Parts: sequence; structure tokens; C-alpha cells
Amino acid sequence: MRTQTPYVNPLLSENLSVNDVLLLPAKGILTSRADAKLKPFIYSAPMDTVTGYGMSNAMVALGEHPVVCRFLHEDWNRTFTEHMENPNVFFAIGAKEADLEDFLYRLNNTKPAYGSVSVSIDIAHGDSVMAHSAATLLSKSPYIGNIMSGSLCTPEGAERAWAAGCTHLRVGVGPGAACTTRLMTGCGYPQLKAIYIIAKYLEAKEIDIEIIADGGIKYSGDAVKYLAAGADAIMLGSRFSSCIESAGWFVNKDNRREKKFRGQASREFQISQYAKDPACPEGASGPTITPKGFCKNIVEEFRGGVASAISYLGLSSIEELNPTNVYFVKITQAAYIEGTPHGTK
Repeated sequence: MRTQTPYVNPLLSENLSVNDVLLLPAKGILTSRADAKLKPFIYSAPMDTVTGYGMSNAMVALGEHPVVCRFLHEDWNRTFTEHMENPNVFFAIGAKEADLEDFLYRLNNTKPAYGSVSVSIDIAHGDSVMAHSAATLLSKSPYIGNIMSGSLCTPEGAERAWAAGCTHLRVGVGPGAACTTRLMTGCGYPQLKAIYIIAKYLEAKEIDIEIIADGGIKYSGDAVKYLAAGADAIMLGSRFSSCIESAGWFVNKDNRREKKFRGQASREFQISQYAKDPACPEGASGPTITPKGFCKNIVEEFRGGVASAISYLGLSSIEELNPTNVYFVKITQAAYIEGTPHGTK
């Protein structure tokens, strides 16, 4: 039994993010974290330095969810040919009328199995007329099953995306490691609170839809907090970018593979993709990186962290990891530092 009574959830009154809280441990009921029951809960971001053909195959082999970048045309086409009838594989498409018409034309000619194709509407403002129109149009295709929204962060926006035909919500405006939207526009919402209020709102409305926490997830503990706040899954970008199977590598003058992880709204990407220098880029490019480890290593790290958390929280499965069964504790900056490695230098 919990000893901290009465409990007042800080997310009810404060706009918090993952570094502002901890989860209070409870009496464990598992003999080992290996006994924790998990399900697939990881999506790879549709970025040109993350999800191409190689990453898609690696994620499929692990039973997880790749979201194939629409700007990697050859990789996108090859993945579509091989995995279009795998509902775990999402294909990012633009929200413009021409993009939608081209994709629907391809579906009508290919004729995949009924309701088998999963798509992701690749638009920064997922709660917009353009995004809603795209979802409505796509939902009319007999070949499309799952439809992931563009990025959003409000309960009302989530409901509008669902009403337009989305089955999956991509939640997160501005928290991404390569995103500067909040700095450049002043728009966004603290990510943990966004997940919490959207999940609670949809639950009250009895709307059944997959909530994906997207952006700024560095550690498995971050993922745990988002899942505990009401998310069904998480999306990883920067953590996957250094994987050997990830997209975007090129061979340098020393015959070694390298790249820069970058946002799709970054100046570097806009220049290379559209040959134009944006007046107000909403993304950043990281330092040069080299391949480090495999996709499987990252997936196992996050699965292990979630399994351990389930044990610490007195639960037995990822299905039980939700706001009803956990206690959030607000912490200070000193408490956050206390929980990081600070005696190993």
C-alpha cells in the first residue's frame, strides 16, 4: 500500500516535462524484470538521417514500428514494395494535394490487401485544415488502415485529428532534439503535460486512439514517464540516428562513414532538399557523428528500462503503466542532478 497520502498529482495543476518529475516506487510483485509483460511501443522518426530501408528492416525484425522518411525516395519505394502490407510499417507522405493524389494513385494501381497500409501525415502542424483534409481523404481509401497525425499538442487538436480519420496521434510540438520551433515561434507545450491532458481528455470522451510521445527522449526513463502519463508508445529520432542501419551515412575522405543528425526544418536540410535558404528555420543540425551500435541495442535498452520501471512501480505489464497506477513526484533541479552520474569524473 502507498504510504504517501493524500496524493496530489502535480500534473493536474502544473505544466511539467520529464525532468520535472520522478515516479514513486511501490511494493514490487515481480521476481525479475524479465517477468514484466511488454508489447511493441517504439516508433522510429521519419527523418532523412534516421529511417530508410535499412532501419525499416531492422525495426520490422524487432517487431517495432518504422516510419519511413518520405524524402528518401529510393528507400521509401523499396520499403513500400516489400512492406506495404505490414501495418507496423508507416509510410510518411506529404499533406499537399499533389502528394496525396500521387500516393492514392499508386495504391489504386498496386492494390494491396484491404486496410493493410499504414501512413503518417508528415506535417509540422498536425492540427490544421490541411492536415485534417489529408486525413479525411486518406481515410476513404479501402487500402489504408492506420493513419498517423502530424505533430500536435492539445486535447482539442487530438480530437479533431481523430474526427478527421486518424488512428494514431503524434504528440509533440517543439521538444525534439533537432527542433527549434519553440525558440523561433514561441509555440508549443511542455511535453509530459501535453501527453497527460490529451490522454485524460480522450479517455473522458471514450475515444480509442494510439498516443505516441514524439521528441526529446534521451533515456528509457523518459519513455517510462511518458507511458505513465498516458502515452501508448514513443518515437525516437536522435537516439536512432547513430545506429549502423540508420539512413543518411556518407563516406568521407578517410573512407569512413559519417553524417550530421538534422531536423527536417533545419537550414541544412532545406537547402539540400529544396535548394533554398529559409528565412526562419525551425530545426537544427548536430555535430558530425559516426556509426555506433545497432538498432537492436537501442530497442533492448528501452525495453529493459521499461521492464525495470514496471518492477519498481509494483506493476506487472506495460498495459498497467498508466496515470491510474503511478504517483508523479515533482522535483527540484538539485534533485534532478542528484539522479544523474555525478561522481564518475
